[in-house]
Amino acid sequence: MSIIKRIIYIPLIIGLCSCAADMTYQDTIYDNNITMGNFVEGAFITDQGLTYTITNQSLIDKADSVKRAMISCDIVSKIDESSYNVYLTDFEEIFTKVPVDSTAISDEAILLEDPLNFGEIWYSGGYLNMLVSIPVKQDSRQEHTINLVRDDENAEPAVYEFSFKHNANGEVITAADTDFAQANRYVSFPISHLFKENEQKVKIVLNWTSNLEKDGVWTHETKKNQIALDVERIGYEHKHWE
Repeated sequence: MSIIKRIIYIPLIIGLCSCAADMTYQDTIYDNNITMGNFVEGAFITDQGLTYTITNQSLIDKADSVKRAMISCDIVSKIDESSYNVYLTDFEEIFTKVPVDSTAISDEAILLEDPLNFGEIWYSGGYLNMLVSIPVKQDSRQEHTINLVRDDENAEPAVYEFSFKHNANGEVITAADTDFAQANRYVSFPISHLFKENEQKVKIVLNWTSNLEKDGVWTHETKKNQIALDVERIGYEHKHWE
């Protein structure tokens, strides 16, 4: 039985864009606030709909090409009930990709289901978010491809079914391998635009193929998985994903 060790870095598909600040802002309302959201016109809009105006220009310049991110910041002052001035201390770009309709797929490579594992799955800000863990060789530089495929032939009301597809481009764990590791990254797929406007409650069904876990470790064996999330659309949903 081959065992996958755990690490926190995978190249290419992971490709972090993280920049640490060189100073700490004093007299803050709240230190080390960590949240996910989108950079929009120089500000940061959280998945809860809060607007963060970033006070340190050096890091916002570095985030100029970043759309969605996990940020760490100090909340400096309150502007109003939904707006704050913040000092950005760090950020990590979130890999974001628009789902593909199953009936629109012509490339068979998109449908490959090489195994991968999830640490977290949740809906926020109009996105289906996941902490993805992918088996890779130690010191791997192999590019992996992921897609979220929507079953657009499903006619069940307020039910949206997706399959997570992973093409490891040959970097798949086998029974003979002992040098694989588990590499992690957050990914987000915008899906709220698929919902009907009058649907306040929806069910999100996600299918994927994972490694089989035995005695607390991942093995080369695989299994099919499905999870259903009941979502109440009472929170903020980004409109800036396009």
